[in-house]
Amino acid sequence: MAICLKEEVANDNCVYRNEIHRSVRERTQVLQDVAADPTLARTKSVHCAQCNHGEAVFFQATARGEEGMTQFFVCCNPNCGYRWRD
Repeated sequence: MAICLKEEVANDNCVYRNEIHRSVRERTQVLQDVAADPTLARTKSVHCAQCNHGEAVFFQATARGEEGMTQFFVCCNPNCGYRWRD
């Protein structure tokens, strides 16, 4: 199988950086919205400790104050949104 890549010339070489600042209060809503994100991986092999729902989204990120990556889960039950890490 051959893969052909087409080279494109950019019209602009400017790199944009968008900094988003949120308060601690907003953080809870952002994490609950994660459960509805269709781009995140989902699993049915875990159960929420709060509501016993059988589906969660998961992602990896660095945990505050820790080295390395941590796997985070968010319950997909819209009435729950419980978060935990592995």
